[in-house]
Amino acid sequence: MSAAPDFAALTARHQRLQQYLQADPDNLGLLADAAAAAFDARHLDDCDALIARYARHAAPTPSLRNLAGLSAMSASRFDEAETQFAGLLAEFDDPQLRFNHAYAVAMQARYEQALDGLDETVLEQVAEAIRLKMLCLYHLGRLDQVVELGERYAQHPQAGEQVRGLLATALFDADDFERAQHYAALAPDSVGGLTVQGLLALNEDDTATARQRFARALEADPASGRAQLGEGLACLADHDFAAAAPRLDRAATLLRSHAGSWLSAGWAYLMAGQPAQARERFERSLQTDRGFAEATGALAVVDAFEGHDEQARHRAEVALRLDPDCLSATYARSLLLARGGREQEGAALYQQMLQRPLGEDGPSIAQLIARRASHGARD
Repeated sequence: MSAAPDFAALTARHQRLQQYLQADPDNLGLLADAAAAAFDARHLDDCDALIARYARHAAPTPSLRNLAGLSAMSASRFDEAETQFAGLLAEFDDPQLRFNHAYAVAMQARYEQALDGLDETVLEQVAEAIRLKMLCLYHLGRLDQVVELGERYAQHPQAGEQVRGLLATALFDADDFERAQHYAALAPDSVGGLTVQGLLALNEDDTATARQRFARALEADPASGRAQLGEGLACLADHDFAAAAPRLDRAATLLRSHAGSWLSAGWAYLMAGQPAQARERFERSLQTDRGFAEATGALAVVDAFEGHDEQARHRAEVALRLDPDCLSATYARSLLLARGGREQEGAALYQQMLQRPLGEDGPSIAQLIARRASHGARD
């Protein structure tokens, strides 16, 4: 309830200091205060301009250099932020500075290097550092270490809910669904907690609950690729292909390196009767992960639909060598057998694919793919 009045006060202070500067434009103290006020009011361009004006008169103070780094980081200019914080760290050893530098480095996907700056002192003095370290370990695939760190800090008074949400995510990816549910329930308002609750509901084919959880997660963070993926997968599992396709496209764009998102988007387009769009997404999936059997198998399905039987047969064989349980390749083979006059054998393969258990049951191809594709995404 207090956020709006606070922001209004910050904006008013920024405007007031700007008026003072019109009367005294070279006052260094005013320039520094106005830059800080601009940053607090989220006028980042104005903040940068005021710092530059200050620098034309005198060398920026350490606090202004730190402000320049924070402004660059807020504008996603992480390389510039890293340079600012590295320069300050060469002169001052401060836990908050080390966190800022590590954050800028991590946002450039240099997770191993970011971990170097997140020692116990930083974790103890900067609450946000706990989640950042967990994220770096998560992106490096060290789920055991994420879980260990998360359980150590799960009750942290400042960072606890975000820690529990990420802990639930790591446990879900480790297929420890019972503990994932436990920690997700303890983080009911975090994006991670809501997303894991949605994924667990999707695993149980409760798409109504899943969609509600993903919608809440996206309200809190519209840029959460994993929540966007979950919402699209829930639509796919409901056979709501028109709704699934754009959501999965957005998830794939947000997640960038998650082949399963492009695969799922492709299936949504294929099931909606748009094979050309499906082929494009399957190719993107394969470009992201050259060894992804489901993407190769999915391309075989499109080939079969379009009558390119030899290409379909070859791709299906390749996919099944990569993964004997490849669902897409099994589907492609069933199409080819049916078209070759072996309808009974093709139908049997098709039913085998539809009914193969993945988890406790798997009533449809859409639900099977949804379950597989929900793992491994990294926001």
